Amino acid sequence: MAADWEEIRRLAADFQRAQFADTVQRLSERNCIEIVAKLIAEKQIDVVHTLDGKEYITPSQISREIRDELYVHGGRVNIVDLQQITNVDLVHVESRASDIAKSDKSIQLVLGQLIDENYLDQLAEEVNDRLQEAGQVTIAELCKSYDLPGDFLTEALSERLGRIIHGQMDQYDRGVIFTQAFVSRHRARIRGLFSAITRPTPVSNLITQYGFQEHLLYSVLEDFVNSGRLKGSVVGGRQDKAVYIPDIYSKTQNNWIDAFLKQNGYLEFDALTRLGIPDPTSYIKKRYKSSKLLFLRAACVGQSIVDQVEASVEEAVNSGTWTDVQSMLPSCLSLEDTGILLNQVMRTSNIQSSARIFSDTIVVSEKFISSCTSLFDPLMRGKAEKEIKSNPVFVISEDDLKQASVVVENAAFSKKDKRDERKKKASEGSGSVKGSGGGNAREIRIRKTKKKGRKDDDSDDETTTTTQSRSKQQEVPFMTQGDIEEVLQKHVQDCPEEMLSELAEHLIRPLTKMYQEVVRSVFMSSTSSSTGASRKQTVKDLQEEITNLFNNIRLFEKGTKLFSDETQANIAKHVLKTVCTDITNLLFNFLAAELMMAVENYNSITNEVRIKILGKLPEETKGPLTKLHNSLNAKSIEDFLTNLDSVAEVCGILLKKGDKKRERQALFQHRQALIEQLKVTEDPALVLHLTSVLLFQFSTNCMLHAPGRCVPQIIATLSTRIPEDQHKLLSKYQGLVVKQLVGQNQKASQTGGDSEEKQAEEDAPDAVRKELLSLTSEVKDLVLRPRKTSLTEE
Repeated sequence: MAADWEEIRRLAADFQRAQFADTVQRLSERNCIEIVAKLIAEKQIDVVHTLDGKEYITPSQISREIRDELYVHGGRVNIVDLQQITNVDLVHVESRASDIAKSDKSIQLVLGQLIDENYLDQLAEEVNDRLQEAGQVTIAELCKSYDLPGDFLTEALSERLGRIIHGQMDQYDRGVIFTQAFVSRHRARIRGLFSAITRPTPVSNLITQYGFQEHLLYSVLEDFVNSGRLKGSVVGGRQDKAVYIPDIYSKTQNNWIDAFLKQNGYLEFDALTRLGIPDPTSYIKKRYKSSKLLFLRAACVGQSIVDQVEASVEEAVNSGTWTDVQSMLPSCLSLEDTGILLNQVMRTSNIQSSARIFSDTIVVSEKFISSCTSLFDPLMRGKAEKEIKSNPVFVISEDDLKQASVVVENAAFSKKDKRDERKKKASEGSGSVKGSGGGNAREIRIRKTKKKGRKDDDSDDETTTTTQSRSKQQEVPFMTQGDIEEVLQKHVQDCPEEMLSELAEHLIRPLTKMYQEVVRSVFMSSTSSSTGASRKQTVKDLQEEITNLFNNIRLFEKGTKLFSDETQANIAKHVLKTVCTDITNLLFNFLAAELMMAVENYNSITNEVRIKILGKLPEETKGPLTKLHNSLNAKSIEDFLTNLDSVAEVCGILLKKGDKKRERQALFQHRQALIEQLKVTEDPALVLHLTSVLLFQFSTNCMLHAPGRCVPQIIATLSTRIPEDQHKLLSKYQGLVVKQLVGQNQKASQTGGDSEEKQAEEDAPDAVRKELLSLTSEVKDLVLRPRKTSLTEE
């Protein structure tokens, strides 16, 4: 024991010496900072550096200072303020504040603020004071006053209801707190107000006018209605459209509705809406569960009205007439409602197949429609016969052709035999005459049939197929709707115009179908009575006409060779559109006659008609004819003549090449025809055209078929072929004709201007016209006066 005390005294002496001894080594401030930073980095100490850099503070000290400041500030302090007070970085303050809120349940962190229970109790006391004074407070007002979120305030105040706050929160709207006295006052006001109401009143209007709290009013009103304190009902739920209807009004209303339905047999939905019933359909279904009512769009009708309509419809069907039910129905029913009612009546009476509804209110029996259809029978027969004669190409269908082919089958076989016989004779004749070279020899050109595998044939077949599908057979129209209405008006009396219009629209389709059958029967009867013998011309006449046209085309082509390439192209187009089109139509009409499709005048055949005929021809005939048809739109007469040879071979027609005698005859006939036309015409342009063509034929001994726009080129060609004075006269006359045409165009385009200018413009054409009249006879004399026959003409 004594040794221990000695040891203690020795240590105390050493400590005293150490205190009074001078310091040999001292650490600088920088060294201390580095040492502390090293210790912090190695996590041997936990301290925080202040913002001014002069102090270190531990986290526990920060927590103590935060709690102290929370107490000093009355239980609510902002974290930003704590950062300035503690002089520590905001991150450390927020971290310690979060730790405090997690560890202490009495402290909460709300929107960057620390709030404890003492502050909330104090806030609840203030809210209670305001509540007792005003009777109600709203959470929204408290949020503005205390700058706190609504959910937080609602939860905090709900916990203190009945303890600190003497009031209650609305169960439908937790954003309102009110006292029992406030509820009592409202119950008294609501009871008095709604007891005084005698007609339907929107609840929303009362809320706005008297300042009721909406959810409180609905709750109190439901309690009063359910308990029987208020005699009435709320319709529409808790919505803006909610209406309070007192029982006294409902009773009067029900009595009026019952009397109206009993007296009139229907109820209009708009009338019930005007009475204050927001949902008339539901009201009627609920009140008249056992009654048999038919609900329409705008009204519901009773069984009495339905029975009247049903009796009227059945009478019309049985008697084969029509009836308009509009007169026996209420005026409030729309056309749509009337249509629904009629459909229902016809469905229940099982007469849908015996009648139709027109104009939504008129029921027409099928017997009546059939009698109207029979009125058109005599008209169909006469129209069908005219149609067959005037335009059979668009009348006859593929089925008719198949049936007609049976009738003309024997005639086709006999024609084929005749063609073979003619070909045989032609081949024999060509072998014996060709070598003789006589003037009357006939050269017959026979072309071998091309193989179907060639590309040209393939492309033509595709074109034909496409064209045929595009020009599909259409129905032959019988009458328009207006024509049908006119016939009905003459034979059907006392019918509304709307009914006749719809009846005509309904009859268009069946009458058209019937007309197709009538046309078909007329066609079949005509084909059975005549086997093609009624064609306009015989094969011999056809061959002669085609040969003449063929030789004329060759002579016209010879005349075009004396012009430039551009002028040749224009003249060739004109020849293709006129003479070549005529010979093509003649061949098409000849082949159409074999199919009972020929027209009276082949000149009336158009491009569409030719395509129609091509679609009905057999394949071996369709190919060459398609090429001939397409060559009309080309620019070469030579190609057309080549295709014409192929078609003539297929048709069994012999194209006779013209000799000198036939050519002279054609030249003479063409010249005489132009001279006769020149004698009777007085049109300066036509006089110039005919004179130029005749002078060209006189000087070149070549026929010319040129359009009017080529007259300048013809006159230019004549400059070296006629005397100079004649050419000058012709050129002068041409200039005057051009001036006249230009003046006419300008006069047509100008509609106004100065009177003096108009007078001058009118005088100029008059002078040109007078000069043309004076020169016309001289120009005609260039051709019509006696002249010597040229050597070429001889």
